[in-house]
Amino acid sequence: MPLPSIPGVNSDSAATELIRTPERLSGNAQAGAQRIGAAFDPSAAEDDWGLPPSEERPYPVVLVHGTLGDRESVWTKAAPALRAAGHRIFRLNYGELPALPRLYGLADIRESARELAVFVDRVLADSGAAKVSLVGHSQGGMLPHYYLKYLGGAAKVHHVVGIAPSNHGVTVEGLTALVRQVPGVQGVVEDKVLFRVSPAFTQLLHDSDFVRELVAPGDTVDGVGYTVIWSTRDELVQPPRSQELTATRPAHPVTNIRLQSLAPENRATHMVMPYDPVVVRETLKALAG
Repeated sequence: MPLPSIPGVNSDSAATELIRTPERLSGNAQAGAQRIGAAFDPSAAEDDWGLPPSEERPYPVVLVHGTLGDRESVWTKAAPALRAAGHRIFRLNYGELPALPRLYGLADIRESARELAVFVDRVLADSGAAKVSLVGHSQGGMLPHYYLKYLGGAAKVHHVVGIAPSNHGVTVEGLTALVRQVPGVQGVVEDKVLFRVSPAFTQLLHDSDFVRELVAPGDTVDGVGYTVIWSTRDELVQPPRSQELTATRPAHPVTNIRLQSLAPENRATHMVMPYDPVVVRETLKALAG
């Protein structure tokens, strides 16, 4: 399958970039506030171990953060909403490098997918469920596809919801913007160091060998449902529509949701997507189907 055409800049218009700067700063501030709040909230780390799923919600939900995210702060809005809807939730941190402790999503994405595979097996053993559903943001929406295609995950997953997922890769500009926007990261390590020591940063690029391997069998596999929620205001995954999935076979259920089709005035950027109320609502709808 050919990769989508992805430009080397975030926008063809410098004026557009200037106009959208305030909304991106606002999105970054919201994400930073969630990170700070989660650090002071012990309940942000509590998962539903030892609680079997209900008949109405038979599939536990595994939440998968993105590059430089973490299990606590990314899901401060989604986790309580999922619980209120009757879902059992479980979150993991993955992709930590020894040289950069407590920064996640930086290791080889294949190894991160194996961490996800081990975590899913643990959830299934604990809950007694037949399958799980996966909800992932950014890289966390991308790496489940490697798990499904190459690590036997298709037999263990009911539905995958990708929130601003990097399904077909990102640009160098997008990764650089990510490093600059994640609160506290620039104070820990310069972006050029991340490119040097992080396998994931190279693999996430849209023309990498990893992305070519990932998309070679097609976007979807048998037996799994897919939902993608993306925003036209995404500044990291370019062009934003490249996040959409195409069914490999006609029978594969795929729903691609352009956020602005539901809420035309919505200005959610990449970083703020997991906290957006419309995104959370559509995630709940996808998992209820």
